[in-house]
Amino acid sequence: MIETGDADLAQRIIAPDFINHEADDDPEDVDRQQRGPAGFLATSRWLREAFSNLRFELHETLTEADTVIAVATMTGHHTGVFNNIAPTGKPIEHKQVHIFTLADGQITRHRAVRDDLGLLLQLGWRR
Repeated sequence: MIETGDADLAQRIIAPDFINHEADDDPEDVDRQQRGPAGFLATSRWLREAFSNLRFELHETLTEADTVIAVATMTGHHTGVFNNIAPTGKPIEHKQVHIFTLADGQITRHRAVRDDLGLLLQLGWRR
């Protein structure tokens, strides 16, 4: 859904009170306090604007009670501004682990562990 920005799908599977704990990493022009499908779609739009050909390769999922853990790699090309880094045209490969909490068939919460430093280094960031 992040790859496509499918609003209908987001309305069906993202709970109205959905919280994205990773939204603090979104840029200032994305409403970080926005909840529900609209908040999820705002993050999705920001990523698609920064990375063309955005794809997520799912490597593994684990399910326990109301929690789903997904191990994935995000790929794409840096063709838009990302965290104040001008487009480089470089391909990216970003390892991630996503933790979703579910209730009544919808996603209510999202947390993640990502190699953000590795991504920034791929884009040419230096201290």
